[in-house]
Amino acid sequence: MLEGGQLGRLHKSVVLGSVTELPTKRHALTKLEEQLRPVNQGATKPESSTRFGMFAESQWSVLVLPTLKLSTQHGYKNVLNKHVLPYWREWRLRDIGKLDVQQFVADKFRQQLGWQTVRNSWTLLSGILETAVEYGYLAVNPARGVKFPQQAERAAPAILAGDDFGKLLNEVVEPYRTMVELIAATGLRIGELLAVRWRALDLEVGTLAVRESVYEAKFQRPKTHKSRRTIPLGPQAVKSLKEHRERSTRQGDDDLVFPNKAGEPLRESKLLERILQPAAERAGLGRVTWHQFRHIHSSLLDDLGVPVKIAQEQLGHASIQTTLNIYTHVVGGSHRRAIEQLEAQLFPTGPKSSIEETPSTTASVSKGVS
Repeated sequence: MLEGGQLGRLHKSVVLGSVTELPTKRHALTKLEEQLRPVNQGATKPESSTRFGMFAESQWSVLVLPTLKLSTQHGYKNVLNKHVLPYWREWRLRDIGKLDVQQFVADKFRQQLGWQTVRNSWTLLSGILETAVEYGYLAVNPARGVKFPQQAERAAPAILAGDDFGKLLNEVVEPYRTMVELIAATGLRIGELLAVRWRALDLEVGTLAVRESVYEAKFQRPKTHKSRRTIPLGPQAVKSLKEHRERSTRQGDDDLVFPNKAGEPLRESKLLERILQPAAERAGLGRVTWHQFRHIHSSLLDDLGVPVKIAQEQLGHASIQTTLNIYTHVVGGSHRRAIEQLEAQLFPTGPKSSIEETPSTTASVSKGVS
């Protein structure tokens, strides 16, 4: 198979054996037939002369990359251009072997790149080669089964609660203060928070339904099907959201809770760079990221002894049954009490729950752990 994908002919000579091994013409023809049998029976495919770079840019990037989530596309483009293409661009697909991929991984570690960076580079390389297999350019994916050293244990993120969390909030003005309060109290992903509309909130019952996500101001589906969930809001979150709505000029059901001036989604990268990180530095807390609050939320739930099932439901890591009417969604009483206990750690002087526990808000929810 030529560079452009057309079929071509490759002429090559193969030694069938010595005169001693094949003393007659009939022996030689029999040996030749054995060599040609897989080809004549269609058991072999044409070998591709296509180079990795051409395949990755003209086929994988055009046909496969656009089918992925926007955030995944963005990450893959960076890894492709920075780590994968510079190494593999001129390699012919058919010349890439498992040993070559193992050498690629080893070289990246010798360059002292982070474990996850190397892993991401291999994952993308393997995905492109798997597509080459599917499209008939390769018989097998040579990146399968490559070995990795054990990942070093990551340092646990700093837990911002109580006084430290208060210091951070003191450095953030509205509406960003309410955003920080809500993401810490709910464990939402930043993309989920920026996509919340007023119709997703029931501030009387105290629930928030996650149905959309945003990446760099563009709407997309939540990260996974399991991310579609309804979670309870603690009394502090309810109080902050009610006050925020009174200040908001956009209060329609379809309006975003935290829009920009044009009513469109905010950009998470700009919020981090211009709002959150400067506030954390002024508070003397070092580097703080949006995703760090998700880890903090999870750690606090663990410290409180909250069952794993509830923590996974809250964070969107376990299956949760959705209903057409988000206002009548059933939230387990133990789930709600867990979030109220977490808020007590984040906001020691915050409001107490004013939501009456009724059968609709305390009925237990039976979910499996995944």
